[in-house]
Amino acid sequence: MHQPIDSDTSSFLLLDIARLLRAEFESRVDDAELGITPSEARTLANVARFGPLRQNDLADLTGLGAMSVTSVLDNLEAAGMVRRSVDPKDRRAKLVQVTEKATPLLAKLRAIGNEVRAVTRGDIPADDWQSFRGMLKTARDNHLTAYRNRRTTGAVST
Repeated sequence: MHQPIDSDTSSFLLLDIARLLRAEFESRVDDAELGITPSEARTLANVARFGPLRQNDLADLTGLGAMSVTSVLDNLEAAGMVRRSVDPKDRRAKLVQVTEKATPLLAKLRAIGNEVRAVTRGDIPADDWQSFRGMLKTARDNHLTAYRNRRTTGAVST
């Protein structure tokens, strides 16, 4: 007999929420007519969050391929929003960081992010929302630790 897949597991719920968050963010970025694409907005936000960082690390963070990240960064650099420089630790690698020119745009992206988070939160009480955020941070940290362990040892941690 066919067993249906439980679509209410934590993994499916998180993936659904992430997909819905991204779609809402992208729709609002498009509607705001900021002069950048949703991919450029996500990339710029990640550079602002984690930068300066290497292009390959940015590709890992955004889920974009190396060629796509390069193309997005080319556009952002041409608009004066990011700057690439040689990584002093590895001259073959490029570090990416935001410029002062990006500050007003990042403020607009922050406002859009706040709107999207308000949709997500809905009427969830503040204490419950804080607990939920804390659990999400722990789950993220668990995955980051496993990811770092795999990169360091080449093995899967359990």
